Amino acid sequence: MNTPIIRSSEYIAALRTELSDAGPAKRAAALINQRALFPHRGKAILTASQLELTSWDTKGSITLSPTSVRRVTRQFDKHYGAFIGGASAKWGAPVIIELKDGTVMYVLFNHRAFLEKTDNPDWEDALLEWQS
Repeated sequence: MNTPIIRSSEYIAALRTELSDAGPAKRAAALINQRALFPHRGKAILTASQLELTSWDTKGSITLSPTSVRRVTRQFDKHYGAFIGGASAKWGAPVIIELKDGTVMYVLFNHRAFLEKTDNPDWEDALLEWQS
């Protein structure tokens, strides 16, 4: 049985630990292309029962359930600030997914580098509804 897809788009993502560990060279490269800070990329597929992030790493996709998520926000913070993120809180701020196990993921959905624009406002709304 096929589960209807609520939202689907390309994503780039990083764990909070990966952003914290990014050295000066990687941060400098991110001023030109912020994708340098986001090692995970693939397709995000949201259904009523799960968020799948395909091609997360060499092991493949990861799948999150609504019950595994503690909190979803969309904001700049000390790990990923507005200067690198294009300064637009509305379109550039990452969706931050905090899991109950303490893992924190920063995701940019359908990131358009030239415009520094994302579909994050719509994804945040969809994830908040999905989580409730």
